[in-house]
Amino acid sequence: MNWIKIICVVFSISFSSALFGQESEVTISNDFWTGASLKYKLNKKIAFSVDQQVRMTDNLNRIRSTFFEFGASYKFNKHFSTRAQYRYTMPNQQRHVNRLTLDGTVKWKIKPTKFELSYRFRFQHGVVTFTKEPETYIRNRFQIKYKVWKKMKLFARYESFYRLNDKMRFRRNLCAGGIEFELNKKLDLSFFYRMDQKINTKNPERRNIIAVLASFAI
Repeated sequence: MNWIKIICVVFSISFSSALFGQESEVTISNDFWTGASLKYKLNKKIAFSVDQQVRMTDNLNRIRSTFFEFGASYKFNKHFSTRAQYRYTMPNQQRHVNRLTLDGTVKWKIKPTKFELSYRFRFQHGVVTFTKEPETYIRNRFQIKYKVWKKMKLFARYESFYRLNDKMRFRRNLCAGGIEFELNKKLDLSFFYRMDQKINTKNPERRNIIAVLASFAI
């Protein structure tokens, strides 16, 4: 119960930033993401992954960014796991970024229902390649999943971004919902819509994102 109380407090603080951090004029962008990941499970506790994505913007008229990511995860038990990742992002005609993240995730299955709740804490530190400008965030993500049947799940999530440099404050909020399919033991597909909103900035931007992602187990 202590974990649940802590998560409720964090969620209340994060959600309040979405209500009180909005700006009057918002630039809207429609984006599309696609990509694939390869996953290798060393044993029941340790797994590795390689991800690559392309992200289109301006109604698919140009590439916003593409990135490569390498990750390793460790599962302590059925409730708690941790993960470390390195990502190199190459935006189109913009700045390149090196990024490191460290996650801690807690999951609960709500028996006897088909719902699963999870909370992910993420520490994220990125550095712009040429200017060395740092971008450091604390991210809090809350997610609920529902197993429709053995090979399909519905999910919804909310996440807040709190920046630790350049005026410490909440800077982004996102909401997403989608479907996960397990086509077979080696291939999963996910489809989702995500609304990504910048806040507490002079030039707020809302991105409406449609994503189609594949995951292969090797």
